[in-house]
Amino acid sequence: MKVLKLYGTGAATANNVANVVIPESAVIRGVQVCYSVDTITDNAQATVEVSRASATEINVNGSQQCIVQVDSRNTLLTSGMTLAGICTFIPVNVRVVQGQIIYLHAVIVGTVTYFATFIINYE
Repeated sequence: MKVLKLYGTGAATANNVANVVIPESAVIRGVQVCYSVDTITDNAQATVEVSRASATEINVNGSQQCIVQVDSRNTLLTSGMTLAGICTFIPVNVRVVQGQIIYLHAVIVGTVTYFATFIINYE
C-alpha cells in the first residue's frame, strides 16, 4: 500500500485548494480523513471534497468525480466559538491513472476556518 497526502486550510470557498499528481496507475483503496473547523458564526458550514475534477462538484447531483466529501455544520445557541473535528478512515475503490491530478475543494458558508488532511491509500 502506498500513500499520498493532500492538505489544505482556509476560510473561503475555493477550487483546487491543494492537489497531488498520481505517480502511477493504481486503485485508491481508502482515504484517511483528519478534518477540523472552528467558527463563531451561527449556521456556519464547511464542506471539503477530494475529487478527480478540477472544479468543485460538491453541489452537483450525479457527480462521478468525487472520491470523498466531508461536511461540518454548526448552530450556536449563544455567542462564542465552536470547534468540530473528525479523524476516520473511509474505504473507497477508485481507479486512477498515472499523471492524473487529485484535487481538494472547499465550500464555506459563514465565518469558518477549516483544516483538512487526507491521506490517500492506493495500490
